[in-house]
Amino acid sequence: MSYWLDSDVLVYAKDNIAPFGYTDFSGFWNMIERNIASGSIKITKRNYQEIVDGRENKDELAKWLKNRKGEGVCVAPSKDVQAFAAKIGEYVFSNDHFYARHRNRFSGGADAWLIAQAAIEGGTVVTREVSHPEAHAPKIPDLCDHFGVKFITLIALMKILGTQQ
Repeated sequence: MSYWLDSDVLVYAKDNIAPFGYTDFSGFWNMIERNIASGSIKITKRNYQEIVDGRENKDELAKWLKNRKGEGVCVAPSKDVQAFAAKIGEYVFSNDHFYARHRNRFSGGADAWLIAQAAIEGGTVVTREVSHPEAHAPKIPDLCDHFGVKFITLIALMKILGTQQ
């Protein structure tokens, strides 16, 4: 099983639950690193770019991620992933329920690529977002539901990976 991390999962972890530089929190990052190495955790190219671009020398998470770029980190989309991401984009742009400003922001983000990558690889999206079908901005869980892609929270992922050790 592969778990595809939304950018916000790592940013939130760095800022709120496992700051870098504290040995008490190093277990979290060791778990993430170990599961990247085993192929269980993956990060799309677009999610990687959201975190790293423009922050390589300033942000500890960007530096950490850049040092791990390779197998499983910064995964480039295949043609199948590109086609699926386009399908997601078409759905969002053709859905009048979503406000134009949110559709435009969505088009420049990583969410469609994240969902598409998990869909094509039979993986699971890991996100902090919660389902909110009434929202006028597309939410990862709602898009996952619509396209039949599994998703879980960071805490659920930690429980799963914690039981596999």
